[in-house]
Amino acid sequence: MVGGRARTIAHSLPTAAVLPTGPDRIGPRMDGRIFYPTAYALAVPFFAALDPADPASGGKARSLARLAQAGLAVPAAFVVTDDLYRALRATGPLLPGVVDAAGLVALDAAAAAFDHAPMPAGFADELGRRLAALGSGRFAVRSSFADEDLAGVLGAGVYESRVDVAADEVAAAVRQVLRSALSAGAVAYELAHGGASGLRAVLIHRYVIGDASGGAALAPGQAPVIDARIGQPSEAARRSIVEALTALAVRYGAVETEWSAADAAVTWLQMRPYRAPPPPRLWPGFSELDPALRDGWRWDAAHNPLPLSPAQAGLVALVSERCRVGYRQRVIGNYLFVAAGGARPEHSLRAGDVRAAFDRLRGEIEVALAGLGPVPALEPALELFVAAYGTLFGEIQPAARRGRAALETFLRANLLDTVVEVPALLGAVESLAQERRRAARAIAVGSTDADRASAVAVYLASFGDEAPVWDVAEPTYAEAPAALGGYTAPVDQRRETPWQTTARAILQRLPRMARLAWKDLLPTARACVAVGEDDDWLYARLQATVRRALLAVGERLVVAGVLDARDDVFFLPFDRTRELAAGGATGTDARPLVAAARAAHAAAMALPPPLTGDGSDPAPDLRVLRGAGTGGRAVGRVHLHRPGGPPPPRDAILVATTLLPTELPLLDVAAFVTETGGPLDHVATQARERGLPAVVGVSGATVALPAGVVVVVDADRGLVIRR
Repeated sequence: MVGGRARTIAHSLPTAAVLPTGPDRIGPRMDGRIFYPTAYALAVPFFAALDPADPASGGKARSLARLAQAGLAVPAAFVVTDDLYRALRATGPLLPGVVDAAGLVALDAAAAAFDHAPMPAGFADELGRRLAALGSGRFAVRSSFADEDLAGVLGAGVYESRVDVAADEVAAAVRQVLRSALSAGAVAYELAHGGASGLRAVLIHRYVIGDASGGAALAPGQAPVIDARIGQPSEAARRSIVEALTALAVRYGAVETEWSAADAAVTWLQMRPYRAPPPPRLWPGFSELDPALRDGWRWDAAHNPLPLSPAQAGLVALVSERCRVGYRQRVIGNYLFVAAGGARPEHSLRAGDVRAAFDRLRGEIEVALAGLGPVPALEPALELFVAAYGTLFGEIQPAARRGRAALETFLRANLLDTVVEVPALLGAVESLAQERRRAARAIAVGSTDADRASAVAVYLASFGDEAPVWDVAEPTYAEAPAALGGYTAPVDQRRETPWQTTARAILQRLPRMARLAWKDLLPTARACVAVGEDDDWLYARLQATVRRALLAVGERLVVAGVLDARDDVFFLPFDRTRELAAGGATGTDARPLVAAARAAHAAAMALPPPLTGDGSDPAPDLRVLRGAGTGGRAVGRVHLHRPGGPPPPRDAILVATTLLPTELPLLDVAAFVTETGGPLDHVATQARERGLPAVVGVSGATVALPAGVVVVVDADRGLVIRR
């Protein structure tokens, strides 16, 4: 904020100038590569005024001129023509025709040559004169390439733009904007759309302060969409935006714009074609809910991305009825949904007691499991599951979350700038997750079959009750150990500062009175993190016990002629299974019930719930997808993740709705792309630890990226580009 007002962009239209033309403006393409001239005449000018009819001005500059033609207020601006880009590229290598491993090397070489190319003689002086003519101390420097802001080729976010730039920094900003054309994501995007035209202009305009700024869009016949990203426009400004949008849509069709408002005055910054979203499509599963309740329920895609078996749905219903955990669960359309509310536990655990409580519960469970024996009866197994579930998720897990949160609250109160260090402070915690990771690596690095078999046995001894899916119908690793044998060694490329070093540095900066609390809070938070990772292991032990009990029931029903296979028991209605396990009549053929449940499960798999909270189906851009990146980049073919399926190749881009912490250590791929998660979630955290590129929170990725297509993962910028 400056002077109590949000900083936004504005400018005005300068006098016209003629852009240079000629046969060397667009170089020919040869052998799938983009060719640029090797000679350059310094007499060619590098600047032009806005021209709505000149494609060499690029999308943003042309749109600004067209907005002015429509009688709308636009700020003063000028164009740096693509002659500058061609001059800086004159001695650089050709750009690759394919973005693969070799292509990345070629792009690095091109970028290095571009960085070292000197600005043409006279450019800096003329730039300074034109900036002075704009009459502003701060400027915006924006890409205005010929291959963006076109219908079907918007290139939104693919290229760089800089705002709030001082006059003496504009030249460097221009180079940076032009250099973004050499990024892996940009080149892949251009090749996916037929290759770049080679026209790289830059739009420069004044940067000023406004009350509000944002975007607005309108498609003929639809209501206008006004998205205020900074501040809120006044009612008068809002009316002006709608009025202008209506006129623009009549002239150009569906349009999307950027605007800046100061009181009632609106300044227009950009216009491009608008692809209106399709009408919202209601997910069929919501028919099971009262419409008034839909907003309260959220698909638990981060933990349960697949439809649940009837047996797992029965477990959800059982713990929802009997356990006080402070939240609600229900299965809707075969998927697990959660909502706030629900009965809270009677006892609240202190964060400092979390480890002791977990160890106590673990000991009690081990004693109970020994008493149940290798083939437990169903009802005792369910009683143990319910009793432990309530303690684990109603008392221990919430206390562990409070312990982690207390550390962040403390840092925020005492040293605000150190809040970003929380992930480092809570990293490398010794836990069952670390033990699992070491065991998984031992399998991967085994040099002989005997070594690998021994490592698998060690893994199964500790983690055999786990499965790649949180569903009681899924075979455990102990039942299907072959799932562990096909993985290659994950490469650990961590280069992080040890948490102790970070902790000591913070301790030295803390006020003296806060140091004693710090020495207690940090170990407590780390203990809470360890327990938060160990609870997956304990839950798997409980669920595996219920699975063994259900399989025993299934075997008896097969002998009785009620089922064809023991695994069919997981697709019986859970109440019916409990009735049969208790000795109920077995004369009725259950095969039709199983067939119907399996068909419903398959239908649910083909149409998962929307990730949006209102039930609408997101419409992803099928070429450029965006999320939160972890850094790095990779190229490869998409391997769609199916829990329990075959391991992906090492050079694959693994695309998943979500990835569980129990399976991440077993995966060795070029990069991850997930629909769920955030920059501090487990996928992103583990990817950073291993030095792997990942883009998380990419809505619609599993639909937009079919198996086998080649994609570029630009995790530096959070982009996934489909070729």
